[in-house]
Amino acid sequence: MILIDREKLDQIMTPERAVQAVKEAFLLYSSGKITQPLRQTMTVKGNWWGVMPSLSDNAFVVKVVNVIEANRERGLPPVQAGVLVFSPDTGEPLAYVDGTALTAVRTAAASVLSTELCYGRKVGTLGIIGAGLEAEYHAKIALGYLSVSRLLITARKRHFELAKRVGGEAVELERLLKESDVVFSLTSSKTPVVIGKLLKEDFHVSSIGAYTPDARELDDDVIRRVRTYVVDSLEAVSKESGDFIQPKERGLLEGKRVVEIGRLLAEGGRVERPSLFKTVGIAAQDNVTAYYAYKYYL
Repeated sequence: MILIDREKLDQIMTPERAVQAVKEAFLLYSSGKITQPLRQTMTVKGNWWGVMPSLSDNAFVVKVVNVIEANRERGLPPVQAGVLVFSPDTGEPLAYVDGTALTAVRTAAASVLSTELCYGRKVGTLGIIGAGLEAEYHAKIALGYLSVSRLLITARKRHFELAKRVGGEAVELERLLKESDVVFSLTSSKTPVVIGKLLKEDFHVSSIGAYTPDARELDDDVIRRVRTYVVDSLEAVSKESGDFIQPKERGLLEGKRVVEIGRLLAEGGRVERPSLFKTVGIAAQDNVTAYYAYKYYL
């Protein structure tokens, strides 16, 4: 069994490979060619933990992931995870992958893929809300895959440091929302940080936070304005995300195109904007991305 740590994963999973991996994962998921039960969740010492198994033709993968907000004060990423890759044929463990880095890679690649599908690969101004590990990987993969003219970053703290490191500009939230063509919202906030009335007339938003029914990253005005609401999994967001559950209960999704990204990939065609991609993360992404890491390691 091989060990793939963050340093090795960064070498293996180039932006092109990362986006290709999640593209394959979403296609497999929406076509029913990957098996993934809904994640099992537990509360451990007040923190959210999840167990995510999945099976493809190439790999049986299990990820254990948690979100521990107190880690921010410890100087650690709030999301911690480990991923085991097994052969579905022999049952042998093939690899252990740093799941914290893998989660950041596959989540960032999904946001970038949604941007390519809904907006295109040429972006004027990209705004990132957040300054943690996810923000770092979103900046890295976006700048490596898309053509971005300007990068704006905002957060409660540490965005000046991240902006300097990745070549962006640290700004206040209101300015980011007003000036960005594409927004990546990467927060742990339970109340909206993306305010619809502040966004441009034409926009694309990728939101990875609000992964519980009571949490929101997007206000109702964002939902009202979007024409195409793209999700990673209808089943998952219908059970887990307040940004989907609450607007649906209020009738705000009526008349909009709501579509899984895998279905969008399979069908092709033009996406009407403004657009939104809501992702809570699915095991298929971990499965294919971890297998790519194993395959390209050899």
